Amino acid sequence: MAKRLGEILIERGAISPEGLRSGLEACRRHGGRLGTWLVRLGLLNEGKLLEALTHQTGCPPATTMQLTTAPAEIRGLIPPAFAKRNLAVPFARQGRSLDVAMANPNDLLLVDEISRMTGLVPRPHVATEATITAALALSKPAAQVPAPVPPPGPPRATGREWRQFWRLESATQELMRALDAPELPAPKPLAATFPQLQPIATTEGAAPPTDAAGLADALANASDRDQAADLVLDHLAAGAFRVALFSVHQGKVMGWRARGAAIVAEDFHTLILPLDRPSIFLNLTKGVEIHAGPLGGGEGNGLLLDALGDPTPVEAVVVPVRVRGKVVAFLWLDQGADGVARISIPLVQEVARLAGLAIEILVLRQKVRAGARLTETVPSD
Repeated sequence: MAKRLGEILIERGAISPEGLRSGLEACRRHGGRLGTWLVRLGLLNEGKLLEALTHQTGCPPATTMQLTTAPAEIRGLIPPAFAKRNLAVPFARQGRSLDVAMANPNDLLLVDEISRMTGLVPRPHVATEATITAALALSKPAAQVPAPVPPPGPPRATGREWRQFWRLESATQELMRALDAPELPAPKPLAATFPQLQPIATTEGAAPPTDAAGLADALANASDRDQAADLVLDHLAAGAFRVALFSVHQGKVMGWRARGAAIVAEDFHTLILPLDRPSIFLNLTKGVEIHAGPLGGGEGNGLLLDALGDPTPVEAVVVPVRVRGKVVAFLWLDQGADGVARISIPLVQEVARLAGLAIEILVLRQKVRAGARLTETVPSD
């Protein structure tokens, strides 16, 4: 695994330690990616961020200009909803090779999914979240705006239109960079009682299911693997300092989805840990049902702890997620510097079982859709 993004940026002199702390604090308060927040706060520019992500992931970079000038037929190879959900945009093709810009180019499962969807061989490139967001916004068809109704009364003079007072002062590249800044999240309002003025919870948004039956119903209706993962993590997040899902693919463990103030998305998603390397995951693939306790040392566990951020967990509960006996993921919970005595192990095991069933359902749905598409292409006699 490469170094943490913050370490790379400081080594390159791109940000100061104080700037890094400000970015991490923004991540803890609002969620999101460290690099995106550093750019939003004016502490880093897109070019320096892309250089650091290229170094961290080991993948070639994709720029805003490459993505926004890609031919429409190339961008259309991936459905817009899928591209937005996975932050992945195709932008060039050479024969059977498809260049795809991704916020997480090390996600081998996503690369395989794009390959099955397009029938091509993806070549992952790394891009910043803002670059991908700008490309997705520009790829939407222009909305048809109805002509304005003229106001009542005599017609006004049209000789001096507003365009006369506006001039294009910025270069095209600068305008593209301006598009890179996504909207800041709106603060959530709090309600308060009177006269004590105690904050009370609002009812805005759907609360995650609180019982196993509710979680099972929600997972049964999940439309994709990331939605299923989010349901699992939301269900467990209140009972742990950190909760995470690691996917298993091609003999490697990779950071998939996580919750917790310590998580830096760029570091977590960069984790690629071979299963044959000694780590906490090794025994869990050989029939062990659960790990609950200290983590131990070793290079594999060191890489894992780097991906999870600070404070380093002293103990953890880790349960394999199985589909028909095969380990496809690991569910992780820890309490930071505390032990795991307050974590309900039976609950974690039940959630892992439900997650395995949900993944199996999604795989079967995908096979049915693939079979239907194949049937549609077979000429009738």
